[in-house]
Amino acid sequence: MGSCRNALEELVIEEAESQYKRLGNDVKKRVDLSEVIAYTLNRLAPMYANTQRGWVQQRKKAAQELSPAIAKTVRNGFLSTQSDMLRQHDPIPAHELISQARSLSKLRKLFDKEYLKWRDVPEIVRDALHSGLSQGHAKGYVSLDRRNSLMARSYALRRRSSGVLSNANNPTRSEKDVLTELKDFESYMSGTTYRYSNILESLVEAIVARRVQRLDPVLQQRVSPDDVAAYVLNRLPPMYATSLKGLQNLRQRVKSEMTNQIISIVKEALTKVIQSPERAASPLPFEKFNLELEDTLVELREMLGREDLTWRNVAEVVEECLRSPAAKEVKPTWKSKFDV
Repeated sequence: MGSCRNALEELVIEEAESQYKRLGNDVKKRVDLSEVIAYTLNRLAPMYANTQRGWVQQRKKAAQELSPAIAKTVRNGFLSTQSDMLRQHDPIPAHELISQARSLSKLRKLFDKEYLKWRDVPEIVRDALHSGLSQGHAKGYVSLDRRNSLMARSYALRRRSSGVLSNANNPTRSEKDVLTELKDFESYMSGTTYRYSNILESLVEAIVARRVQRLDPVLQQRVSPDDVAAYVLNRLPPMYATSLKGLQNLRQRVKSEMTNQIISIVKEALTKVIQSPERAASPLPFEKFNLELEDTLVELREMLGREDLTWRNVAEVVEECLRSPAAKEVKPTWKSKFDV
């Protein structure tokens, strides 16, 4: 749900990564940051937002009122989720972890480019088509301890990178724009390296879509599905899962205990949204990166000759084309619309 996001997620991730760095090596080997993050989010009231104003308000409220609760719950998460080295690995299925940002994360891994953005993708794909994809980019097994360490280190580097301004206490206007861009992009990519998902997001999104389709066409024009989804998700208990078993258990609970409740809240949300005066609202601040994505997809479809390419399969299609014997047949005169 790129247009509806729980503002608590990024704050919880920051706190979990910060506390992880202070743990002893023996403890680090027994914890999975994804599980700690999900544990924490499942014990805090959700704060979903789908507009820039709502995002800023939710983040500000969370930072001012919930910082101690977040820190305490994260500490409890480290204690409660520790396990032995022989625990069974039962990851949540990959198709449950899909988003535009996660697709970009896959491309980053494919090209071994940590700071790749959507607007950079056409050029790097074009170059790779001519030079061939380096076999050195193949990924081997990375232990849980090593993966957590890399994630925490990456977080620290991202934080330091925002301090490159010439005068951090009094940045110029252009520097403020750069800093804002960095923060927005960090929010966009937040969580993509972790294995967790609130199973209610896709369910609520599907129910809202069906209900909106039943409305009179005139009313449909007045309803923002994202407004409805945010309203509903903020009134339901969070259900973050990190494993297949956890996913199945939570879905069974929803089916047996919560279906009627969810439908009732969706109806309530639709009524409130329809009765509210129409307003012009800016989208989430990081939605601008999805606009770059749309331009990138247009270019990649033409470059690769793949009309079936979407944000959901872009990484897989790109890798397939790069591995193809005909990969170097792309025209060298291609020029990205982002090229200056």
